[in-house]
Amino acid sequence: MNKLKYFSILLFALVTIIGCKKKNTFENNRFFDKTFNWEIAIPDDYEKVIQKEEGEVKGDTALVKRENSIVAFKRDEANYFSANYENYPAGDVRGADLKMRLKDFLFLRDIGKVYPKGKMGDYSVSSENISGLQFRKAKIEVAEDGKTVATVVIFSRGFADKIFIASIVYEDENYGKDMIDLFKKSTFKK
Repeated sequence: MNKLKYFSILLFALVTIIGCKKKNTFENNRFFDKTFNWEIAIPDDYEKVIQKEEGEVKGDTALVKRENSIVAFKRDEANYFSANYENYPAGDVRGADLKMRLKDFLFLRDIGKVYPKGKMGDYSVSSENISGLQFRKAKIEVAEDGKTVATVVIFSRGFADKIFIASIVYEDENYGKDMIDLFKKSTFKK
């Protein structure tokens, strides 16, 4: 009986340790997401946006509040990075592509809450290689009175039964370039 008790305690400790390693972590300015085995560096001059379990978000809720939020950070009030995911049926490639396109325009609806006079300006779609994986990249400019007031860059990709979405919203071109570079340097471990 003593051996069984000892084994049970050892098994519980091992499961606890393994379980802890699989949680999302944020240490030494590096964020690791267990769902996608994704790691990104976040510089000191960015503030992590905290989403509490009740759905309350510190900072601007319109751009970072998502059902399956992974991480969000910002550099002042007008330059955001957020990552989240959506579930979809595995193997439904056409459905995933359509869903990624739809996300572009749904995100614009949310942008309208921040820029109520904003209208969709230039819109382009391309692909980008991140950590050896092909991502869809959509770039949308938001204009007011014919002048660009914000730019949105959305990277998305299907992974098994999930769509990973990284959204970057910026008013400052330099901050936007920095956030895009942070995502381009991030890694997805296989």
